[in-house]
Amino acid sequence: MTDATADFGTELAKPSSFGVEEVYWGYMIRSGRGPTFGVAVGQVASFFFGVCFLTAAVGILLLPTLFFDGELGAMRIGSAALFGAAAGYLLWFASRGTRPEVHVDTSLGEIREVICNRAGRPTTVGAYSFDAIGGVFMQDNPERGVSQIVLRYHNTDQDVCVAEGSEAQLVALRDRLAHDLLGHAGVRAA
Repeated sequence: MTDATADFGTELAKPSSFGVEEVYWGYMIRSGRGPTFGVAVGQVASFFFGVCFLTAAVGILLLPTLFFDGELGAMRIGSAALFGAAAGYLLWFASRGTRPEVHVDTSLGEIREVICNRAGRPTTVGAYSFDAIGGVFMQDNPERGVSQIVLRYHNTDQDVCVAEGSEAQLVALRDRLAHDLLGHAGVRAA
């Protein structure tokens, strides 16, 4: 038979995979989750094909005029522009980032899903007002062996995963989120 306080102590002693940073407009929650394999492969492939399209666009514009002294036709300019646009989009996706964060803006009353790139520059993926959040829940994720804090959008099946960790580590954050959101809407905490 084990001591319940010893189990609780070992749960708190585990390193937390999430972090909360206070800022002047509210706080940022870094989930601590790394990118999924599909996202990492997609960004590598996007970078590779973006460079290929950019090289093709430059090649369409410059190489024939260098070797054959030909004119720039409308078709070559148009195809170079299409290749350049595809290259720009693919390179933007490749540099977008992989670190998910949730920004709780208490001054504006909204929650933002953000992805930060390697330089720390954020890209907003979604924004929800406090009134749009229907509940703050803790769920078990058996495949990863952790618990999650989840914000439910209205009363639908759309969820926003805020943080992962042990249940003992997440209780204080769940209570803080529920307290901040309860002041603005009828949010349930479970």
